[in-house]
Amino acid sequence: MRYVYILLFLILISCTHNHLSNDVKYLMGQHFILSSDLSAIRKGKDMSQTNISEVPVKLVVWYDSLSCGSCEVSRMYAWNEITAYADSLSQWFNILFIFTPKRGDLQRINETLLYNTFDYPVILDRNSTFVKLNPKLPKNRKLHTFLLDKENRVVLVGSPLYNPTLWELYKRTIQMMIDNDGVLPE
Repeated sequence: MRYVYILLFLILISCTHNHLSNDVKYLMGQHFILSSDLSAIRKGKDMSQTNISEVPVKLVVWYDSLSCGSCEVSRMYAWNEITAYADSLSQWFNILFIFTPKRGDLQRINETLLYNTFDYPVILDRNSTFVKLNPKLPKNRKLHTFLLDKENRVVLVGSPLYNPTLWELYKRTIQMMIDNDGVLPE
């Protein structure tokens, strides 16, 4: 069953370059480390007492230091439908918005998060811990969004944000993983 989803996803991106397809194949099944040192903030409040990465199914959305962090934060409202879905499954599924900002961008990101209407935890990776622990992170920003199972292995790759077909595939896969204790059935 897992291979059907991988094949489906590869078909969805078949119009892109072969090297993108190879990068996706490389990422599938890769293990990622989510450090407990990564703390989240929500509307300016520290959420370090809450380990939001302990749920079995996680969607990682990573913004690297090449992104304009405050620009990305100001567009976070676009994720509202997907975060509402995550809130409805909060014991099983969570979204990890991870920002690895440039040193000079941190204050602007904090301010934008404080005054933005986006109300979901965001992880500010001030020391590039996520990057250091996961050197296999792809350079291509199209691959900075991926779904992890309970073992933190990549199950799906790509942003469902503006792709309804991919979002439906994500929802089916998330539900299947929830029904199977956080993993895809063999």
